[in-house]
Amino acid sequence: MQLTVTFRHMEPSEQLKEYSREKLARLEKYLDAVVEAEVVMTVEKFRRRVEVLIVSDGLKIKAEEETEDMYSAIDMVADKLEKQVKRRREKMKTHKGGAGKREVWPEDGPDAGEDFPAEEEALPLDRRQVVKPEVLTLAEAGARLAATAAGLVVFVNADDRRLSILRQASGGRRELLSIVD
Repeated sequence: MQLTVTFRHMEPSEQLKEYSREKLARLEKYLDAVVEAEVVMTVEKFRRRVEVLIVSDGLKIKAEEETEDMYSAIDMVADKLEKQVKRRREKMKTHKGGAGKREVWPEDGPDAGEDFPAEEEALPLDRRQVVKPEVLTLAEAGARLAATAAGLVVFVNADDRRLSILRQASGGRRELLSIVD
């Protein structure tokens, strides 16, 4: 987990930084990708405020809490984040179909009668997604990628008319894959 801690109107504290790292580390078991966390700790008169933003594979979750003790604020915000992550994960597991979503086909689904090569028979398919690529420039595909949580955009590149895939790689990098005839 990449953790960035910012202290506002207070002295930096290694103990608070380590405590927040321990509390937020338990979220990693619910997230699939590399996790980045931004923690902002603020002191205003008698109030101690903690704001946390978690970014993981296109998923952004934010929580904040305000109490009289910084450690209890960290505990409470970690609990809020854990509930949100669990709820989001459960929603992704149970969500079915919809426009642009992956669909789980029953064994007698629309492509049940198709013959597949022997090598694909060894790899059972749980999901099938039909994509109709649009003609886009690389900049337009980049904007679509930024707007979607799917992590990839399939399109026909307007420059060379090739089927292409723009995907979000680890570390925030983007990769362009072009399909050659």
